[in-house]
Amino acid sequence: MFTVFEGYFKGAKPSKVSLAVAKMLRITPLASFSSRQFTSSTILLKKTASGKKNAKLSIPDEEVEETVDVSQYVKRAQDAFQKTLELHKKKLNEFKQGVANPHVFDRLKLKDGSKFKDVASTSMKGKNALLVTVYDPKDTKNVISTIMAAGLNLNPERVPNNDQQLKIALPPLTTETRTNMCKDLKKIFEEYKNSSSKDSLGYVRSEILKEMKHLAKKNDSVKKTIQDIEKIHKDYVTQMQQQLVQAEKNVTH
Repeated sequence: MFTVFEGYFKGAKPSKVSLAVAKMLRITPLASFSSRQFTSSTILLKKTASGKKNAKLSIPDEEVEETVDVSQYVKRAQDAFQKTLELHKKKLNEFKQGVANPHVFDRLKLKDGSKFKDVASTSMKGKNALLVTVYDPKDTKNVISTIMAAGLNLNPERVPNNDQQLKIALPPLTTETRTNMCKDLKKIFEEYKNSSSKDSLGYVRSEILKEMKHLAKKNDSVKKTIQDIEKIHKDYVTQMQQQLVQAEKNVTH
């Protein structure tokens, strides 16, 4: 039997007879094995400092201290508080002017969708009247209807011999009107002092302090920064109160 399969083990080419015998015995010739392709993959093993394979990777627990310039929080608070103060003053001025404001019609739109300020301009005429100048005479009629439909209790009148100008007499302020205006001024103050608005002093203060929670509160620099922000916040509240008092005086006198 060895002689029949001798060629298989020595790598010689098998004869027809040996192939037939091998087929009956269900033996695969070595020549067939040599033609097969094998795939291999590289296994990467993690090593520890000692160089042992398959050991668990151990990471020492170390506290990482991040260096943060806490002065940036003070500057951010200062800039944001200043912006709020300016917005508050602007809002008070716009409101106390009431209808005696050349920009009172800027947000209005005509029936055809045109913006009021794109078809006409408004200016003060003395202390008790507004003067509206329409750029195109064909828009005058639409401008009049837009003003009357705005609910401002204002009645525009055409200027004699001029189809492009409208005069609007301003209603006098009564005691009741002044009192209501002062109440509304206080509402504006409260909105910018402490509300959910992103422009309020309280909102800005809380957001910055929230960001500082991850810092070490026992650190003297952090504690001082928080104290500085609180002090600045208090100073700006005082400045806003002064703006409110001045606005109320302008309304009541």
